[in-house]
Amino acid sequence: MIVGCTFRHNSASHSGGAIECRSHSSPTITDCTFIVNSSSESGGAIFCEDSSSPTIINCAFSSNSADSGGATYCCDSSSPSLTNCTFNGNSAHKNGGAIFCDSSSADITNCTFSDNSAAGSGGAVYCDSSSPTVSDCAFSDNSASGNGGALFCIYSSSPTVSNCAFSGNSAYDSGGAIFCLSSSSPMIIDCTFSNNSSRNGGAVYCRDSTPSITNCTFSGNSADSGGGAIFCWSSSSPPVSNCTFSGNSAGGGGAIFCQQNCSPPITNCVFSGNTAMWFRGGGAIFCHESSNPTVTNCTFSDNSATNAKGGAIYCDHSSNPTLNNCILWGNSAVTSGSEVYIDDSGSSCTLNHCCVDNTGYGFGSGVPATAIDDSNNCIFADPQFVDAAGGDYHLKDASACIDAGNNSYVPSGVTTDLDGNQRIVDGDNNGTATVDIGAYEKQ
Repeated sequence: MIVGCTFRHNSASHSGGAIECRSHSSPTITDCTFIVNSSSESGGAIFCEDSSSPTIINCAFSSNSADSGGATYCCDSSSPSLTNCTFNGNSAHKNGGAIFCDSSSADITNCTFSDNSAAGSGGAVYCDSSSPTVSDCAFSDNSASGNGGALFCIYSSSPTVSNCAFSGNSAYDSGGAIFCLSSSSPMIIDCTFSNNSSRNGGAVYCRDSTPSITNCTFSGNSADSGGGAIFCWSSSSPPVSNCTFSGNSAGGGGAIFCQQNCSPPITNCVFSGNTAMWFRGGGAIFCHESSNPTVTNCTFSDNSATNAKGGAIYCDHSSNPTLNNCILWGNSAVTSGSEVYIDDSGSSCTLNHCCVDNTGYGFGSGVPATAIDDSNNCIFADPQFVDAAGGDYHLKDASACIDAGNNSYVPSGVTTDLDGNQRIVDGDNNGTATVDIGAYEKQ
């Protein structure tokens, strides 16, 4: 047991600038400070190998550095437990500014990561074939010169990330907060993402991966190119449910950008105040290169394409999204398609039981008006939000959207709305419980 110690200015030519744990070594390290320690290779402060799983509690890691894992490096089935720790100003010359997990699954609880950096990827945490549990943590102002400003996942790394806050993290390339690659599918639950930034995917970027994103809030995130909040590329179809997207911005796809066979199911979400500034448009969602998301019981309002098309939805290159029980109202585009824009004859948008302003359709040259199919029980009247200007998109008692959806479009297992209230109720008191249109069910 190591208690109340300070490790300062120690260095190692190989691994573990302050402490090295090998061959099932699992010390308890409590109330210690690790500052300005370094390693030429791995683990500036602590290195864990060969199923070594130390318990680390109430420790502070500051200004430590290594090639990989600026503060801590764990590999070969090592699973350290880190609780109530702070990681500040640690750096990696390659990957994992604070922590690097290689074929290991750390348990990281109630920790704070701030101002950590990686010259490669994973400004705070890098996961290679690892699935750590990360809960009740705060990630702020971490950065990567490559990808994943806070968290990088590769090679089937599927961490569980719950009740965490990601703010002000940045990546030069993609995934301002989280980057997922090569069949990595983290579960991201009850998290907030605010003011994160990158070139693509201001908050989350996934390629050949399918993370699940549930009960999360995305606000003020930005991407220079695509996907102010989320960028999906190359057959990545992350389920996104019970999330709010507000004030995010990008060149295209102010909230979500889907490219190359990406078809995420998106359910019970609100998209408001998101902006596409160029790159064709898509204030809320951009569908590109055979991407066909299914969007159910979502509300789109006050999104904009400021110098382009498709205030809410933009589709091109044979993309064909389907929207069920959704509201698209009060969105704007400078050039064409305030609600939905279809750029080419190979693309389309199907609206089933939706409330939509059908004066807000836009079409590219030679694209027929039938490319937007709103023939299935759609409503073309004001949805009557409680206070759209104030960001309250619940329905007034007089709304025509109450009980106007179709129960069969509600995905299996979805029993509640965005508020957590019962999803299908008899809102108009006619004796039949029918789902409402939009993210909120009138109770």
